[in-house]
Amino acid sequence: MKITLQSPSVESMPRLLELSKFMHDHEALTFDVEHVTSAFSFLIGHPNHGDVFLISLEQGSEQEIIGYVVLCYSFSIELGGQIAVIDQIFLQQDWRRQGVGSHVLPNIEAHALEKDCHAVILEVNIGNSGAREFYEQFDYMARRQHCIMSKRLSR
Repeated sequence: MKITLQSPSVESMPRLLELSKFMHDHEALTFDVEHVTSAFSFLIGHPNHGDVFLISLEQGSEQEIIGYVVLCYSFSIELGGQIAVIDQIFLQQDWRRQGVGSHVLPNIEAHALEKDCHAVILEVNIGNSGAREFYEQFDYMARRQHCIMSKRLSR
C-alpha cells in the first residue's frame, strides 16, 4: 500500500467534489457545489493562499483517490509568523483507522515547513473524541480557553 499526496487536476475535480460532498454530509454541513467549486478553484490557482491535496492510495496496479486535504495559509503574531491551517481533511469511511492519516499528517507538516510556516492549526468537532485523540498523538494541543467564531460576509 502506497499513500501519496497529489495536486488536483481538471480531470480529478469531479472526484474532489464528490469527496467534499461526503465530508459536508458527514459533518451535517450545507453543500453548495458552486461555492465549493469556486473555493477549490481559487486555492488551486493561488498557491500563496493555500494548497489542495488529493490523498491517493496505490495497491498493486490499482490507484484510488480516498480523501483530500485543504491547507490554507495565514499569519499569527502569537505563533510567530506564517501558519498553516488545515481547513479540511477527509478520508473515506473505509480508510479511517487504517494508518492513512498517520502517513498524511507528517507529510502535511513537512509541506508547511517548506512554506516557512511556524505552526499548523486545525479545528476538530468538540464531540469527535476519536479525531482529538488522533491529533494529540502528533502533539497537537487543544486551546481550552478558545472558541472559534465566524461570520459569513456577503457582498
